[in-house]
Amino acid sequence: MNSDFQVSNMTTKLLIQYQAEDECFSRNSERYVKDKENQDMSEKSYHSDCAICKNYKEFEMPSDIMEASKKGKLALFCGAGISTENKNVLPESFYMTIQNELDNTDTSMSFSETMQKYCDLPNGRRKLMKKIRERFQYIHSFPELEERATMFHRELSELHFVKTIVTTNWDTYFEDYCAAVPITIPEDFVYWDGNERCVLKIHGSISNLGTIIATTNDYEKCREKLEKGIIGATLKTILANNTVVFIGFSFGDEDFASILNYLQGEMKEFLPHIYIVTLDQNLYEKIEYKNSTCIVTDGTYFLHSLKNKLIAEKLIVNSGIMGDIELQKYLVCEIHSKIASIDFKTYPEVIYCLAYQDGICHAFDRFIQLYKTGNYNIPGVLNGSLKAYDKITKDKKKQGNYWDASYYEGYMNGLMYILLCGEKHPMVNSFPLFYLPNTKAEMNSFESFEEELCKVSKFKGKYHKYAIKVLENLLEAEEIVVHHPPF
Repeated sequence: MNSDFQVSNMTTKLLIQYQAEDECFSRNSERYVKDKENQDMSEKSYHSDCAICKNYKEFEMPSDIMEASKKGKLALFCGAGISTENKNVLPESFYMTIQNELDNTDTSMSFSETMQKYCDLPNGRRKLMKKIRERFQYIHSFPELEERATMFHRELSELHFVKTIVTTNWDTYFEDYCAAVPITIPEDFVYWDGNERCVLKIHGSISNLGTIIATTNDYEKCREKLEKGIIGATLKTILANNTVVFIGFSFGDEDFASILNYLQGEMKEFLPHIYIVTLDQNLYEKIEYKNSTCIVTDGTYFLHSLKNKLIAEKLIVNSGIMGDIELQKYLVCEIHSKIASIDFKTYPEVIYCLAYQDGICHAFDRFIQLYKTGNYNIPGVLNGSLKAYDKITKDKKKQGNYWDASYYEGYMNGLMYILLCGEKHPMVNSFPLFYLPNTKAEMNSFESFEEELCKVSKFKGKYHKYAIKVLENLLEAEEIVVHHPPF
């Protein structure tokens, strides 16, 4: 069997469906979490023909989870169902791909048994690692597929209070989309920091093929490490000190069963109460671990609902504004390029506007770069930054350093735009794209900026002289590029 061809064909069949699913997710998300009235709507209003949103089932959020979230004591245990093995990513699981390679019809074999059988073939381990890498590469090569595989992770990125993640998955999505520090081997624990988001990868990582846990032999070695090593000790600490939610596991999932068995064996009478987010309505009856509560819904929708409840309580801010920030940055960059073409020798003061716009762009850049950490979603974090930069700006002006002052003025306005972006504030609708320190005139277009620049350039005052000083080493050059770095 040509598995690549099979996957390609089956994936093609799903592509037409995906666009509709994206729209449906957005529409239903807004509809079901916007307010209480919408939350009470019947499940029947979902699009039953949509493979994704049909699983967005309404549920009662446990108060225990809400309280743990507010205290930063919510830990997530994540399985393959929230990643590449989600049925909405590829129609064939990795397990089935290997089963087909083996021409094996015995589907009662566990995942690890199947991988062991494959590895027992000549060069089997090497071939298996190649298969794993190829699967991730294939998904990565189609942005639409990777979007499907990372829906959960992108929702999680905004939940700044989730600092602890445990996963059996091999992918690097928690690192890539949630800025989580990976803890894979004992030596990695030097990077464990309670103030940073960390992901404990108990079955290894694709970034280090030697760490991957896949076969029955691997599982046995992993169990021994959990019992005796620092990873197991850390796992017990997480379980003892946090409210734990399992997401992306199903009954019959070998990883799920082994973790529950480990819990019962290690914690004994101190067994923690766990929450299991699942689409299997009968899961509770199937598992032996009864100190648990099942939440019947989709994993991504669970996070989305939790996020919106915390937004309603103003415990998460600046959510969903990334598109607006990226668009505004694009507009600033477009104007910036146009202003950079103005003759510096005739109009030296133009450098202040360029420095100002550099500041705006750098504020936006930092927001975009760090958004996935969730830190920009913490209430009050921008207010603290604004106060700090306001002081810096005033100090620079007192020192007569108008070049730096212009930059920090732009950086502050960039932060202010981010802070007010979701509030329909007048500043957002008429964002000041232009700046000159020696005018109070309103400049809302390139033409009005040019006009004001011509006026102020006639006065050879302190701003003009300082601009000349900044440019003195450049004025003899045929081409000048003025840029203020982010410091």
